[in-house]
Amino acid sequence: MSRPRGRPHGDSRGRNDGGPRRSGLVLAVSVRHAKVRLDDGEILRCEYSRGLFDPASSFTRPVAAGDRVEVVADRGRTLVDRVLPRRGYLSRLRGRKEQVIVANVDQVVIVAAAAEPRFRPRLIDRLIVAAERARFAPVIVINKIDRVEDRTPLVEKVALYRGLGYAAFVASAVTGEGVDELREVLRGKISAAAGPSGVGKSSLLNAVQPGLVIRTAPISDRWGKGVHTTTGVTLHPLVVGGYYADTPGVRAFAIAGLPAADVAVLFREFQPFIDSCRFNSCTHDHEPECAVQIAVVNGKISFERYESYLKIIRGDDEPAEDGEVDDDDEADADDPDPDADADTPRDGTH
Repeated sequence: MSRPRGRPHGDSRGRNDGGPRRSGLVLAVSVRHAKVRLDDGEILRCEYSRGLFDPASSFTRPVAAGDRVEVVADRGRTLVDRVLPRRGYLSRLRGRKEQVIVANVDQVVIVAAAAEPRFRPRLIDRLIVAAERARFAPVIVINKIDRVEDRTPLVEKVALYRGLGYAAFVASAVTGEGVDELREVLRGKISAAAGPSGVGKSSLLNAVQPGLVIRTAPISDRWGKGVHTTTGVTLHPLVVGGYYADTPGVRAFAIAGLPAADVAVLFREFQPFIDSCRFNSCTHDHEPECAVQIAVVNGKISFERYESYLKIIRGDDEPAEDGEVDDDDEADADDPDPDADADTPRDGTH
């Protein structure tokens, strides 16, 4: 991931050095506070040490859900005083800075809808690239399989992803299909869900762990798009062990501007062919004697996946659909207090 300017990469420390330090996991953040679960199990509402805010940083905020932090007591308050090195993160661009959505997860559960909203394989591929770039294992779940009469094309898509070595399956939060499989995938791991609004990320979590209620919303009749209900990222503890972060519905993470060579290695099926191209600088787009293009023609690489690759390297963003908005304007508005999550839940390297 891109490195911040200013403070040394991988260690953000505040100016407060007084009092014993305690370590913990950030469960949720707002503009002014973070909810931190300490290693001894205590959950605290913490303010941020002023020293964490570096004007030269390339990040919109110094702390994100999933961060490992150190906290200290200071005049009756508890401050987040240090962010420990991140082993990866998912982010998106906010102007010239990166907004970290979630950090330090083990896997990204990429949720797509079979219908309502429509199935969007290009977006799945972009999210796979983002997960691979952050070194998080992608898991692909096609939800709402109960909404389609002919599931054959979607089952074939699942087979394609499985053939690439990814965990992938169809599911339905309504009928329960795939819920047990998802529960086992989540067991003992920190997982982040990613996907556009309305695909059923929150509904799936509610099905995995009944009683952990996350607000869901119906699909807009006018647009056939998801009505966004998750307004921030919260790590929810799971009874099977681990945490689940239901991220806001977004169209894309920060992968724009990656060199073609970097994008190509993030498409697993390209890797056996890359070194056989005639030119070392081959972008696998228009060059002659490109082994990747030959593999596409010979059916060794999916044409749809290859098209996804081309759109990414050419800077063709996944377009917003009619009525769809970019959710979670964290950089522009004060989020709800993270303590509210306890009563009213809501849907790389630093």
